[in-house]
Amino acid sequence: MQNNAQIAAARSERKLRDAEATRRKLVDAALLAFSTQGYDGSSTRNIETQAGTKRGLINYHFGSKKALWRAAAEHLMSVTERDLGAALADMNKVDEDQQLRFLIRSYVQFCAKHPELHRLMIQEGMVGDWRLSWLLKRAVRPWYEQVCRVFNRAAELGTAPKMDAHHFYYVLTGAATLIFSNAAEAAALSGENPLAPKAVDAHANAVADSLTLTRRPL
Repeated sequence: MQNNAQIAAARSERKLRDAEATRRKLVDAALLAFSTQGYDGSSTRNIETQAGTKRGLINYHFGSKKALWRAAAEHLMSVTERDLGAALADMNKVDEDQQLRFLIRSYVQFCAKHPELHRLMIQEGMVGDWRLSWLLKRAVRPWYEQVCRVFNRAAELGTAPKMDAHHFYYVLTGAATLIFSNAAEAAALSGENPLAPKAVDAHANAVADSLTLTRRPL
């Protein structure tokens, strides 16, 4: 039989698990709200309702709406950093003249899994306050610099289209994200779910074909 200390420890562990599950529900609901309705248009009450939690738990677990936004954004940026970082590591294993294409395809596939990233950046990119500054410093600027680096090397190799790296970054971002951010529209127009694996792969190839060139012979 369990003694009192073991029972107390089990209860404490269960409370920690429950608290973490509640925090995750609130973070997920917050990401959906902030990325579709914007920061000012999202209320803590509606976020708690969407999360299926009691009123007041945002203040209990996070302290404020601002802190909840930071927690939700940090979660999303951590996933972004992890997955795109892994893609960059894998990219370095392929032939150099294929690295831009590999990067493009990897980015499109990531965007299909996480359309909330582009939606959040659209919301915050129109405002330009502390939240955008936080996002840029946390993950967006490092990713931008990596894309520019890969593009510039591809330009040297003759496998990049004629444009500068800054414009390439935004052309790629728009092409890679819009079909997934506006998935309902894309599905209504085509009759095909753009998030289906086959459709994602086709779009990744379409974007890569549009934004890479065959290496010029020496």
